[in-house]
Amino acid sequence: MIIKGFCHPPRSADKLAASVMLLSEGRLQLSTAQGHQVLLLETVNISEPLGRLPIRLSFPDGSQFIPDDSLLLEGVLKARERTWLHRVERNLPVIASSLVLMGLLFALFFTHGIPWLTSGIVKALPQQVPVLVGQHVMQTLDDNVLAPTELSMAQQALIKQRFKTMVAQLPPMPVKPQLHFRRWHARPNALALSDGSIVVFDALVALAKTPEQLDSILLHELGHLHYQHVMKSIVRSTLLSASVAVLTGESTGLVDTYSGAGVFFVTQGYSRKAELEADEFAVKSMLDLYGTTEPMQQMLQLFITPNGIANELPEWMNTHPALETRIERLGE
Repeated sequence: MIIKGFCHPPRSADKLAASVMLLSEGRLQLSTAQGHQVLLLETVNISEPLGRLPIRLSFPDGSQFIPDDSLLLEGVLKARERTWLHRVERNLPVIASSLVLMGLLFALFFTHGIPWLTSGIVKALPQQVPVLVGQHVMQTLDDNVLAPTELSMAQQALIKQRFKTMVAQLPPMPVKPQLHFRRWHARPNALALSDGSIVVFDALVALAKTPEQLDSILLHELGHLHYQHVMKSIVRSTLLSASVAVLTGESTGLVDTYSGAGVFFVTQGYSRKAELEADEFAVKSMLDLYGTTEPMQQMLQLFITPNGIANELPEWMNTHPALETRIERLGE
């Protein structure tokens, strides 16, 4: 049978009308307007069928033949046994299953792979890294957000002494805890930095009715230090951003917008988990030190405004679980 198509001469982009015919004894004849040549079939390189791309025959002299009907040529050459890739790409159930599997793998990577990588990276970081990061953040806060404390030196010294005594009774920390006082115009709060600094705002000290209530918040922040949540958050955000960039390819303004939103909402879940871990650390420590978690429940209750409505963002937009949820967990 004669198979028609066209031929590219060696080292040329010319397109010549051509045909091939399979002869006996494993020979192949290529015919063009320039003449005929007979070659052993074993010297001809036959490309593998891939999707709708035509089969290409490459000859020793560099010329190539492309048939008008690849399937017909496959039959003539007795090469209808397709490769696994050719079979898979025409099998819709296999394609659908592959897409589902890829989706599951991506989900597992984001829910389990990134946390595992994050923990490993944080453990491998030199001690100087969290120290430098914490110092830089503290300097930035002092320059742009926070103001010097208005607490008296005596009040600061008393709280620091209680803090030092409390830390001595806790498990060893990855970094040495240090207590700092600052004034902030927003709601009562405290925060932990990667270098071991725990920053207490004046409004938080004023809100606490007893030393034990203030201690419960300090223990919560010590929980963040214990689990290295700050550095994990930084590393995790970096991994998430890099993963989104890899999946989306080259960035555009629109991609950056959606990528940033995606990273934000994914990290919220991790942050709420971190807050619960810090709460659990504080609960255990309160029971060990005071034999009760009642001061912690009382302190969290003080964060709620007099009309009973929590002065905070909705839970799905907040890194902290809802205060009512945390209080209920403490009462269990």
